[in-house]
Amino acid sequence: MFFIFYNYIMSILVSLYAAVLFFLLTPAILLRLPPSGNKFTVAAVHALVFALIFHLTHKLVWRLGARLEGMGGMDEEEGEEEDSELDVNSRKTK
Repeated sequence: MFFIFYNYIMSILVSLYAAVLFFLLTPAILLRLPPSGNKFTVAAVHALVFALIFHLTHKLVWRLGARLEGMGGMDEEEGEEEDSELDVNSRKTK
């Protein structure tokens, strides 16, 4: 039950991040690229900038939110369990 609530909160956090990023990258808020382009060209360039920045940073925001919620070690523990299972399986085949 806790994990469902945790994922819900984290999804809301990432959605809020996306909304703020979208607002900041709206033409003429922080930047206007290209300066002399028509409205469709400017909108397309800003859409690409948003997509690129969001793609590169959304996992970072998720992990930062996990650390703030005190759940930062969850991913590491799961990775250790997978590694130990691989070690057991490799020993069985030898």
